Amino acid sequence: MNLDAPEHSFEPESDPISVWGVAPEPQVPERTGRPSHAQLALNAAISLQQAIQGVLPDPAPAGLEPLALGIGVETGPAMSGSFGLASRRTHMVMGRTVTIASRLVGMTADLAYPILVGEGLAAQVGGIGLKSMGVFLLDGLRVPHHVYAPPISAAPTVQ
Repeated sequence: MNLDAPEHSFEPESDPISVWGVAPEPQVPERTGRPSHAQLALNAAISLQQAIQGVLPDPAPAGLEPLALGIGVETGPAMSGSFGLASRRTHMVMGRTVTIASRLVGMTADLAYPILVGEGLAAQVGGIGLKSMGVFLLDGLRVPHHVYAPPISAAPTVQ
């Protein structure tokens, strides 16, 4: 199928970007004196949201929908590797954690919060400063998932 043909159109709703890191062993901030990977991920999301505020036009130009950045953050196991035929191989990260983060991004507009956090990450940061948004059955998962959000102003970062 030729997606460039006039009878077919492909217009992505958004351009997703995945950021992931590796925490090879459990991190205990009390012992290391450093923030955990979960705290660093949440702080990065808050910093990114703050940085983008000065870049996005507000209000949106006439006739255009406003631009926004939705961020979903979760922590947990994931699988990373190259998948597919040798001629079309692509590198990707997949697993329950990735699915949750992706679904959280999709929920940011519906819940009117720019950053949503999964229950795994919320547990690792102790839930401090996070607001419960409720329990949702996310697409592709069989068990409901508790969703949290940092305050919309989110000026301070989590310690």
